[in-house]
Amino acid sequence: MKICLRCQHENDDQNNYCIKCGAPIRNICTNKKCLNWEQDVLLTDEAAFCPLCGSETLFKAYGLASSWLDVSGEDLPF
Repeated sequence: MKICLRCQHENDDQNNYCIKCGAPIRNICTNKKCLNWEQDVLLTDEAAFCPLCGSETLFKAYGLASSWLDVSGEDLPF
């Protein structure tokens, strides 16, 4: 079972998207020219960018993974 990062629903392992909220269950590269995308390589849940080409991941596109680039100047402690 794979737990949805958005709604915490338990999904079958073969699901690509959550059956309750539609969020992606598998984190992949979004660059169709990338070898990781072509070979359907699964990335870690926290990966915001592909380690091979640097493109945004599916989880980043859906707001499920973030990076320091997402922090606005207002959120910085200094």
